[in-house]
Amino acid sequence: MVRDIRTMPRGLIAPLKQAALLSLRELADGTARSMPEEHRVRLLQLELIETTPEGDAITPLGRERLVSDR
Repeated sequence: MVRDIRTMPRGLIAPLKQAALLSLRELADGTARSMPEEHRVRLLQLELIETTPEGDAITPLGRERLVSDR
């Protein structure tokens, strides 16, 4: 069996500041004007958002995170 060797918690269990969570929520709602780079980097690291040709998009894990943090 393969061991999970990640050094940082990911997705649902990782700590996330309320401001970054708000940025994620605004992106999901389609109301995000511009996301601070610090939030964008953190959300990308946690795989809660992904970069697409059209811009940033929320991932299925990001949607799960929003549901779990309500």
